[in-house]
Amino acid sequence: MKTYAEHIASLEATRAEKSERMKQIHKAVMDEGRTMNTAEVEEFETLQGDIKAINADVDRTKALEDQDKLTAKPVDDKTKANAPASSTPLRGADLQLKTVEKLEPGIAFARYAICLTKAKGRHDVAQKLAERHYPQTESVVKTLKAQAEGADLSEMFKTKTNIPAGNTTDTTWAAPLVYAQTFGGDFINYLRPKTLIGQAQFRPIPFNVRVGGQTSGGTANWVGQGKAKPVTKFDFNATSSSFTKVAAIAVITQELARFSDPSAEVLVRDSLADCVIAKIDGDLFDPDAAAVANVSPAGLLNGVNPVAGPASQDPDDIRCALLRLWAPWDSTFLGARPAYYTTPAVARNLAFKRDSLGNVAFPGVTPFGGTLDGIPLRVSQYLANNGGSGGSPFILVDESEVYLADDGNVTLDQSDQVSLEMSDAPASNSGTPTASQSVSMWQTNSVAFRAERFIWWGLRRSGAVQWIDGFPGAC
Repeated sequence: MKTYAEHIASLEATRAEKSERMKQIHKAVMDEGRTMNTAEVEEFETLQGDIKAINADVDRTKALEDQDKLTAKPVDDKTKANAPASSTPLRGADLQLKTVEKLEPGIAFARYAICLTKAKGRHDVAQKLAERHYPQTESVVKTLKAQAEGADLSEMFKTKTNIPAGNTTDTTWAAPLVYAQTFGGDFINYLRPKTLIGQAQFRPIPFNVRVGGQTSGGTANWVGQGKAKPVTKFDFNATSSSFTKVAAIAVITQELARFSDPSAEVLVRDSLADCVIAKIDGDLFDPDAAAVANVSPAGLLNGVNPVAGPASQDPDDIRCALLRLWAPWDSTFLGARPAYYTTPAVARNLAFKRDSLGNVAFPGVTPFGGTLDGIPLRVSQYLANNGGSGGSPFILVDESEVYLADDGNVTLDQSDQVSLEMSDAPASNSGTPTASQSVSMWQTNSVAFRAERFIWWGLRRSGAVQWIDGFPGAC
């Protein structure tokens, strides 16, 4: 049994951990110049409630400890000698302390992938490697143990041509990793805070559903006595969410996996996350990204005509351009949850701009976003690819009018037994298979890794997005 002092120490340690996590959440929000998203608010408030409960428990335990001190009686040697073994207080030598690691997002999965790769896919061997090198990372040890006992693995994959495998001799792909070895990541935890979708507060819906909607409200009129009453009609439409995914495959040689150093495991995790970030953020507002049935959603700006940008760098001209963004909403009653989206360059330009008296022209704007006249301003460097030759895009979105279907997971599989088309434009199709050249991972001592995330977005109502094509990002 724990003593009161041990129980208080345990509670205080838990309270310190939760307090530290609250500080981390708040620091991330301050550093990025934004407000907390829904997940962060929920976690922060949960931690607050936990700490409040812990404080109350500590006070109660201390009160009981004080009462025992007042009523404690001395124990003589005879009593000690006759006391049963079960009543003997626990000594330090009788206790076993359990240490739980605090890892950055992605490190646990990186250790799992390294153990599995060095064990050549044998989960029983990988389990022993994990127990030897990462005994405190219980999630890795338990996962490999479950797979060693027969847990089912995902069906492996095929793919296409001309992209060489990373090896230990290529100066860029990827000999440096032999000395700074790294692989893998807990993608969703690490990825979401970096994406525009992670910042946005879009309307969540499931995959593969049909949502009905009304596009007109009909009309009524005054009717005189004995006169015929008018007939009206209503217009309806439907929006269907598909199930689409973003995916990537990387191939490295087993020599690279075997001789690279696990201490640099963050490097490949960051590179893989950046690939997914670039595709999602780049396509979300791409005006040239048309929808492809059962493959990809359209960019939210696809088919939306831009409004005129500011005539000059003068703050008054910039505000006039912002008013032009809002004008189409005046007749559609949109604007329940508005937000601006642009590039870091535009945010910096607005943050540094001063009026004729030297005052800050746009208070609340920072180089990392912030707010513009009370409206959240979200930034991403990938939006720079969506603007015209005159500058960057500046976008106004009613986030409550954007549907988002996202399963919340990025999965990563690995195999050294498959055959792949080594290409960034594979032609393989399991529905209508054709003969194609492939490379055997087993025969070439290579390992293939696949990452994918199911995600889809679409407008709930037309007109919910307006934009300026070519907003100035520099003086």
